Amino acid sequence: MNPQSPLGCLLMIVVPALLVASTYLAWWELRFLVQGRTTDAVVDRVEAIALRPHRTFSDSYLEVRYSFQDELTKRFRTERDELPLSWPRPGSKVRIEYVPGLPGGSRVEGHRHVWFTTLFVVCLIGSGVYVGFLVRDARRAVTEEEAFEARRRRRHEA
Repeated sequence: MNPQSPLGCLLMIVVPALLVASTYLAWWELRFLVQGRTTDAVVDRVEAIALRPHRTFSDSYLEVRYSFQDELTKRFRTERDELPLSWPRPGSKVRIEYVPGLPGGSRVEGHRHVWFTTLFVVCLIGSGVYVGFLVRDARRAVTEEEAFEARRRRRHEA
């Protein structure tokens, strides 16, 4: 990398920040994969939410509120999930995935966030490549410094 390049400084801030954020988001996907349970929940309410009326389709979503019994605590939990409008409207029951004993850790079955995991993998690869460049540049600097010192010693000895 060029030492005068502002891109290098920007990457030193942006890449680690993206890596931390994507790690948090991908962590939820991993928790659902490893600890998640699936059960039927009773749908309490389904409501179409429009953030900006008469705007784009993506500004709206279905808010699904449901109740189910937690396998670990044996208590009933009432939670919600936000689904795209393209999803079929749930009936009186819906299949959900949840993390036992973790309030707020549930979602409608199949409502995965693959982009979070993809972003994490891309950031991890990007960080690895960036660290590789840093190591390469550091080795080159050390080699150049050693060569300079060797030339300097030879001049003083002569």
